Amino acid sequence: MKMRFAALAALFALAAALTACSGGPQSAPAPSLPPQSAASGPESTAPDSEAGSAPEPSGKSETETKGVGGSISGYKSFTIHYEDDTESAIERGVEGLTYTLEGVKVYDSITESGVDMYGCTVDSEDILARPFVLVELKADYAAPDGGETEVIADANDLTPLLLTDKLEEGSEPAFPALGYFSLRPEEGDAKLDSQHQAYCYVIKDGESLTFQLGIFCDRALIDAKNLYLEVNAVPAPPDGGTVTGDTARRMFDLLGEQ
Repeated sequence: MKMRFAALAALFALAAALTACSGGPQSAPAPSLPPQSAASGPESTAPDSEAGSAPEPSGKSETETKGVGGSISGYKSFTIHYEDDTESAIERGVEGLTYTLEGVKVYDSITESGVDMYGCTVDSEDILARPFVLVELKADYAAPDGGETEVIADANDLTPLLLTDKLEEGSEPAFPALGYFSLRPEEGDAKLDSQHQAYCYVIKDGESLTFQLGIFCDRALIDAKNLYLEVNAVPAPPDGGTVTGDTARRMFDLLGEQ
């Protein structure tokens, strides 16, 4: 039952992430989809959310995992096919955007990390009391032919998750929660809303931006080195339907052997 509620929470978070930066030319809303349960599937979460699961896409989907120094495309396109023969083409992220994992630091708390608390989007005392994992990433944008020379990207396309098949039997750690963004727009920003687009940023053709994402994480996950950051998760197919296109799961292993 707890996993079922977690999966529903993640689907709402996925829809919110897709629409949060709708001012960008590459953004596209996703339909609401039912979760597909998987005992060994990863668990994910979004800002101000304590739990959720990233469902598996349909069909054969490979998984690519990168460590520090590794890069993953910040763009993905796929098509959702429904039982009534209708379909929805979905684009997530920004074409021409690439994320590179620069480094990871673990702190006992967010206050110990010394980050500017303006970038923190969490107000739950329970979440704030957890260990804090600070992830440094670099975003590079190379505009595709005919593409925009300046785009709005969304760091919420990167989803913290754990792998349930790495959990010890009977273990029920709190799910990782994304709750800090070093490039949170300032109040009064001319292009972005600091409240509703807290994880959005502007990047130009040929530009590189380095930023930090903060994840509140159960100590058990840190000890087990079971913390990942998935880029552009694909939702589960609807009942009787399928998902085709780029369904590969691409993620950074934040605590693995570097």
